[in-house]
Amino acid sequence: MNPARNVLAAVGRFPQNDPVLARAAEIARAHGARLTIVHVIDGFIGLDPAPADPAGIQHQIRLVARENIAAALARQAIDLPEIDIRIETGSPAQRLVDQIHETGADLVVMRAHEGESILAKLIGSTTDRVIRAACAPVLVVRRPVTQAYQRVVVATETSDESAAVVAFVAALFPLAGLRLIHVVQIPPPFEEAMRRAGHGQVEMAAHRDALIAKAKGYLRGLSEQLADRPVRTATRVIASDPAKSLVRATRNPQVGLIALGPGSTSLIRRALLGSVAQRVLQTAACDVLICPPQGAGK
Repeated sequence: MNPARNVLAAVGRFPQNDPVLARAAEIARAHGARLTIVHVIDGFIGLDPAPADPAGIQHQIRLVARENIAAALARQAIDLPEIDIRIETGSPAQRLVDQIHETGADLVVMRAHEGESILAKLIGSTTDRVIRAACAPVLVVRRPVTQAYQRVVVATETSDESAAVVAFVAALFPLAGLRLIHVVQIPPPFEEAMRRAGHGQVEMAAHRDALIAKAKGYLRGLSEQLADRPVRTATRVIASDPAKSLVRATRNPQVGLIALGPGSTSLIRRALLGSVAQRVLQTAACDVLICPPQGAGK
């Protein structure tokens, strides 16, 4: 099954968004997918006084946006059979989510945004808000594109959701070497509860060892399922802080991408975006792929 039949590239300014177009086009070409390029224009809400000819000005802004996209495609020699350029107006996050649904995007490619304003810190950047909508996998581009991904780290948990993420990533990047990482950590509230219940370091260590053994068995099973891939799948279990361990793994210069699943699927966790995923998004040294829970946004 083709994991990417429709790839959506969300772009803004150029040349800052050149890597987004390059990565989206590379993936679309590899899978024979349709590429939809979406640029969202903010309206004139809040401007005082309002422009004398808002319709005319907006028309010119749309023309300039389309010309900039066409120039970026030409600059990078991107020539795919199916390219659809869409210029939308409104709230960037909401319009992008609407377009994801409308186009049936299997993958969204966006630029990493760093919100500097107080408002951005409170409600998140457009990228954060699209990810929180959980309607399609979102690939956040943080690096210039020089080649296809050679090595991809996949953060795993012992769950069906995690297995689905591994299968998706393996199909999306069939020639990339995968490194499956499972980070074991006893949550601090659970650890405190064990102490209050009278369990000491010996019981704590035994529980941690049991978690590690379970994780190793789970990764072994996933690795066996990927045995037919042309490149090797490596596995590793780490007993440490999840976010720190995953970010550290991205600092390997050979790692071009880290993929994470949804983690906890509770409504609160999904609305706020899990803290581990948030920290990886903010500090990873490579591109980041966030996959939503199965069935989300359907």
